Amino acid sequence: MRILNILLLLVLVNLSVAQAAISEGEFTQLISLFQKNYPGIEFQGSWNNETVNAQAMRFDDTKLIVIYGGLAQERTTTLDSFALMICHEVGHHQGAKPYFPSMSGVAWASGEGAADFYSIQSCFYNLAPSIAEQSVTLPESYERDLKSLCSPQQDSSACRRALIAGLLIAKLQWHVNPDDSQEPALNRHDPTQVNSILMDYGSPQCRLDTFIASATGTSAPRCWSR
Repeated sequence: MRILNILLLLVLVNLSVAQAAISEGEFTQLISLFQKNYPGIEFQGSWNNETVNAQAMRFDDTKLIVIYGGLAQERTTTLDSFALMICHEVGHHQGAKPYFPSMSGVAWASGEGAADFYSIQSCFYNLAPSIAEQSVTLPESYERDLKSLCSPQQDSSACRRALIAGLLIAKLQWHVNPDDSQEPALNRHDPTQVNSILMDYGSPQCRLDTFIASATGTSAPRCWSR
């Protein structure tokens, strides 16, 4: 069994969202949407558990994702960011190599970068038409960057939504553990080139680069991939 604990406090930085947090009804509906689209995975929601977290687990042949109510009730969580984080968990089950080592001898959980790379192109885009879009006000510079990245895409609206959610996630990582890295931005790239595939998260910018690559259908960035 492999348990992946992902801290998911989504901090809004320079963004104004009309609605904050998710209601119990929306929580249940989103989990049902994932269950319908990924019948090979069991999705369990625990609304009354205040843990701000989600977990991908496997017991023998049973694939499981547990989503706690604290994640949805966090005041800055949006429907899209909530969905993207669950897509990340789906990516642990269905993403590509590399896989985390497993005590059972069966390697199954895609690394963090691989799960992020899976999350938009192979998951969020499929579900976005069924998820209510929230009103988000952005600085003009953000809008320019989003337009540059998403205008060439077949569904520019879904791309924009996905990258706003990805930007929130990357900025959270930076605020929790800024180290010496710059604040992640849509018009910047992590110059790191790894010699071997990174299993854990790279820098916040590397994670945002991965979301951008997934959203735009380009290759996984060299900051974690080879």
